[in-house]
Order: sequence, then structure tokens, then C-alpha cells
Amino acid sequence: MPRRARVIVRAGLRYWGWPGLIESADVLVTELVTNALEHGLGDVGLRVYLADTHLLIEVRDGSDQLPVLREAVPDDEDGRGLFLVAAIADAWGVSSDGKTTWCSLPLVRRNDDMEHGGVAVIPDLVCAETKWVRKEGFRADRHVVGNAYRFTRVYLNALLAPEHGFVDIEDLATIGRVLMANAVAHTCVPEYAVITMRWALLQSGELVFQVHDGRCEFPDFDKVVTWEPAEGERPRGLWTARRLGAEISYAPTDEGKIVQALIRPRAQPV
Repeated sequence: MPRRARVIVRAGLRYWGWPGLIESADVLVTELVTNALEHGLGDVGLRVYLADTHLLIEVRDGSDQLPVLREAVPDDEDGRGLFLVAAIADAWGVSSDGKTTWCSLPLVRRNDDMEHGGVAVIPDLVCAETKWVRKEGFRADRHVVGNAYRFTRVYLNALLAPEHGFVDIEDLATIGRVLMANAVAHTCVPEYAVITMRWALLQSGELVFQVHDGRCEFPDFDKVVTWEPAEGERPRGLWTARRLGAEISYAPTDEGKIVQALIRPRAQPV
């Protein structure tokens, strides 16, 4: 049953657009289901759902005996389940009748346990709360950076009204160019490959650009996004996007990684 539960949770997270939570959710659901099988009564029930800001996992075991968080000694073969849950989950607890144990994971957070700092859980824009979203594939030839720049400029110029608060389409197009240039420079993809780019306007009013490339790693991410040119030094890389107001993050996926720029609207005059 723990294996079946993991399959269900993985499928749900991929469908909902949160693959970055799979690793942590695997451990949590395994420990909760195993604990229910060992200490519960009758059938075990699993419920997984999304709240506004969290993923919730609930396991019902039919027993009204409250689970005990006990400290395992080094020679113990078990007894560490709820310690793992408490260490990984954002929060956990037991229902008032003692029959359901639950835990939660935040949907967006920095994950300091991963190899590189700055990794964020990034939603699939198809499933996220958006006003509109557009996806385009670009052939990775010598024109790809310019094509991403021109497409971003033309597309956003047609869709962004003044009331959205993004007054400089040229800056937005430059951010799109920088993200694509970063993908081409650091993934070494062949010219026949296709690099996917997405643009979305969120319900919150923020713009999101995402570039999906085939390399999972982003070496020295923290250094890259905090680098500042010395006096007289030529600007490079993602610094230009940051200077124009983009917040840069990335997340590994099953097929590579997503590098994201989030741009907040400028304050409107009263």
C-alpha cells in the first residue's frame, strides 16, 4: 500500500503542476501510511489535496489511539516515521477523534536541502491561476535569442493593457531575451533541439516568463543571481534581467529545469 500511495501522490502532483514537491511528499506519505498499517484498525484511507498555499496529506487509520512521537535509539529498526514527518513537513497533527494523521507542505518555498541554493518550487502555468498563458517552442539555432526577444515584444505589446502596470514593453522583451540567452549558453543544446518558453499574466497581476531547458543543474545559482559588475565591467547574464525588475528562480523537472522571471507591475499614479 505505501507504494500505491506514492503512485497516487506523484500522479496528483504532476497533474497539478507541482513536480518539485514529489520527493518530500514521497517520504511523508510513505511514513504516514506505514504508521497507519502498523498501528491502525481496518482499512487505511488516503486524501491528498491542495489548499491555497499548501499541499495537505491526510491518512485515516480507524484507530482512536493518538500516535506518539518517540525517539528511536540507533539500534531500532523502526520508530523514526513521525520524526521524519515532523522534520520534513511544514506542519503536522492528528484529528480530534485521533483517527486521521495529517501533514502539509508549502507550495512555494526556498528548498535549502537541495544541492544549490535558490531552488524554488515553480508551478506549471497550465494549472496555475492565470489570466492568460502562452507557450511557444523555439528552434535552438543562431536566431533563437533574437526570436525570443521579438516574439516577447510583439506578443506582450498586443496583450498588455496600460492598466496592467507594465509600461515598458522593451524592458520585458529584454528580460525574455536574457532568459533564452542563458538557456542557450549553459545547456549546449544542438541546433535541432527546441527550447520551450512560456509567458503568463497571473491573477495577482504579476507577469511570469519561464524557459524550460534540458539541464537539471544550475551551478552556482546564488552567485549568478547576486553578481554585480565592477566599475567599467561589462554587464552579463541574468544581471540585466534583475536590473529591469525580474525576480529569478529555478526548479528542476523530470526533463531538465525551468528558469523563471517574475515581474511585478509598477505602481500606478494616483
